[in-house]
Amino acid sequence: MQTYTVAFGGWYQRTTLHLSEIYDFVSSGISRLPLSDKKLAKYHTALDIEKATREVGSLEYVSAITSHGIEIRYYEDGLYILNYETDDIVNAKRFLTNYFENLFEPAISYIFSLGAPTPKVLANIKSHHPMVVTLIKKNPEDYKVEEKYGKVYSKIDVDGVSVYKTHSYIFIVADASTEHLRNLSETQVFFREFKDQLEKYLNIHRTIWEEIAHIKERGVIKGGDVEKLRSKLDSYQKTIGLIKNRINQMGAYIGTRRSIAKNAKVEGELISLFQYKFETLSDTHSYIKELWSMTENYLDSAIKLMVEIVNQSTNVSIRSLQLITTVGVLSGILAYLARDEFPKLSPVGVAYFMILVVATWAINKLVWVYYQKKKYKVQFTDRAKEI
Repeated sequence: MQTYTVAFGGWYQRTTLHLSEIYDFVSSGISRLPLSDKKLAKYHTALDIEKATREVGSLEYVSAITSHGIEIRYYEDGLYILNYETDDIVNAKRFLTNYFENLFEPAISYIFSLGAPTPKVLANIKSHHPMVVTLIKKNPEDYKVEEKYGKVYSKIDVDGVSVYKTHSYIFIVADASTEHLRNLSETQVFFREFKDQLEKYLNIHRTIWEEIAHIKERGVIKGGDVEKLRSKLDSYQKTIGLIKNRINQMGAYIGTRRSIAKNAKVEGELISLFQYKFETLSDTHSYIKELWSMTENYLDSAIKLMVEIVNQSTNVSIRSLQLITTVGVLSGILAYLARDEFPKLSPVGVAYFMILVVATWAINKLVWVYYQKKKYKVQFTDRAKEI
């Protein structure tokens, strides 16, 4: 029987301030934030934490052990790892997945539920992450992955470390120390999560860009559709603002993790075993950052167009009201000039006045309906073709 360490991990940008909030919660079930004491107690009890400490290493982290033997490490940069030692990898995967999805993630989400929200379009994307299985063994290149874990589609051997990849698992087998394997495993999780976030942002950019392009390709827009389209573009603007700020926060974490990988002497293995390069990660981040700036500019131009159409419709409505009012005033003045005595209130006069009011309302309504159905030409500024 071999003992494996099965790890489930993720990353979302945090700071040492967030780490203090995590420690207060996992150690005592409390929070300094205005959160429900009842809910905090419920989530803390569900996590079943037996022991929690705050440790200092290359990065500060909170270490917690559950009564069922799960080790939780939550680092100050937002990397979290759930480790479980077992000889049954399949059951360990099921156990860790259930603990994370039903207990750990809801609790952490509640702790950080105040402040800037996670964009819904991002929160609704569910990711599938393979479990990382580490094993210390002599001659790691001779290790055989059992068929029940899936077909091995990649195997790489480098200096006493072998990596086997299946659809659901990543096996890292080495004759190195436990700490070295931990550093390699955790840095791999950070890389994978960072890249996955950037990929999500790329795909969201494509969706939003296509939605804006669809408005552009209409050619014309009915006046009655303007408010609906404007509301849709405003929702995109909120999403873009939140995501752009998240992307801007990500850059600082690359340098920190690179320094840690270099000190732990795993940077070279990351390149040879996983093809993970910090320079490439940084370049990809810069690319996505600029891409979202382009998306923001593209959206701003669409919103500006909607505002111009609304202004056109409003101005015409105001002019029609001015015309109706002017005609009414001039008619009244001419009528009064032709009289040789002061006017008296009469049933006919009242009826005449009401007819004028109704006619004015009807005319203005017809003007409004006309401009609701009127089609406005959509004219986005195209790039200069002669350049």
